[in-house]
Amino acid sequence: MAAETPRGHSGVACCGTGGTGYHPGNPAGYCPANEGGAMRCRGLIALLIWGQSVAAADLGTWGDLWPVKEPDMLTVIMQRLTALELSGEMGRKMDAFKERVIRNSLRPPAVPGIGRTEKYGSRLFDPSVRLAADIRDNEGRVFARQGEVMNPLQYVPFNQTLYFINGDDPAQVAWMKRQTPPTLESKIILVQGSIPEMQKSLDSRVYFDQNGVLCQRLGIDQVPARVSAVPGDRFLKVEFIPAEEGRKRGAASSS
Repeated sequence: MAAETPRGHSGVACCGTGGTGYHPGNPAGYCPANEGGAMRCRGLIALLIWGQSVAAADLGTWGDLWPVKEPDMLTVIMQRLTALELSGEMGRKMDAFKERVIRNSLRPPAVPGIGRTEKYGSRLFDPSVRLAADIRDNEGRVFARQGEVMNPLQYVPFNQTLYFINGDDPAQVAWMKRQTPPTLESKIILVQGSIPEMQKSLDSRVYFDQNGVLCQRLGIDQVPARVSAVPGDRFLKVEFIPAEEGRKRGAASSS
């Protein structure tokens, strides 16, 4: 039989037993087994209330405070530029910069790693490249797709001759003067030397291989060198010709 609950009393859950046991003389529902839990609950509530009070309290200022005295960077730069301009140093720096630019444009830094040709040699160069993106014609039609290997000579003929020389070597300059290009168009490309001096000496327009881009691409590590197309083929011919033998070799190749 289920135990009856006396009138005027209500059964309360006893945390210690997990049931609904009744405790006589406990009209408020007191449970001895729950004494520890009640204490912990009251302690937690007190802690929360105390914590809120602490969070809201003004503890004042601790330590010394100083105003920010770091100058504005833009102001510092403008003051520095003004000082340079007033002292004349700005003008001197600008003049030096202009002189350096002009000097490098007339005589760029020599291409490193280029020697002098001592013995004739030749090899074929394949200009094929793997495309990094689609190539379209002037009407937007794709004729070569990304990832394909394309040889430019399939689409554009190479109708010129390239000469690579060191303009500071009198023998190579003399060799260049003896050359008779087999094509209507030719280019003289310096790996070292003064551009205006060579244009005056050779009476021709002269180029410079800035940063050795062409030499690296074509594998040129010695000069004089000549680059021309192989008739009916998709390769370029790279020749290394000693300057002293240029007359004989140039005449033979031009015939």
